[in-house]
Amino acid sequence: MLALSTAAALAAGAAPVASAAASASHATNWATHGQKVDCGIAMAVPGTEFDSGTMSPQNGLWPGLQCSAAGIPRPPQGVGDPFVQLGQGKTGRARIVDESQDDLVSGAPFEELAAGTAWKRDGIACAVRAASVRCVNSAGHGFRLSPGHVKLF
Repeated sequence: MLALSTAAALAAGAAPVASAAASASHATNWATHGQKVDCGIAMAVPGTEFDSGTMSPQNGLWPGLQCSAAGIPRPPQGVGDPFVQLGQGKTGRARIVDESQDDLVSGAPFEELAAGTAWKRDGIACAVRAASVRCVNSAGHGFRLSPGHVKLF
């Protein structure tokens, strides 16, 4: 009887540890708490999938990730609001672009992701914090973004 009670107590104690593990998301449009950073799948992000022989885009431009946050710097050229874009493949380096409207594939509402959530889709993975995100593609290119701050790598 004691062994059964001990096993039940251990199982009950293990449950919070399992639920504390980071959750995963594949949402098309998502945001940090309070929408400090908004991200979504964008169409036509350059530098994603290329033919290895000609280095030309295969079947046109591929979807990538596009994120925004208040106060990020504007690039020298462009009209509109600044966004960070990240493509999928080896040449898909993160870049800051100005756009007069977003280039998201869906008009769906932004799903708020909790701090600690891991977002993964289209060869890109992001770690979500309360007011920032760190995203990287399979080639190791990426960015860190929070209100007023952006770092490309």
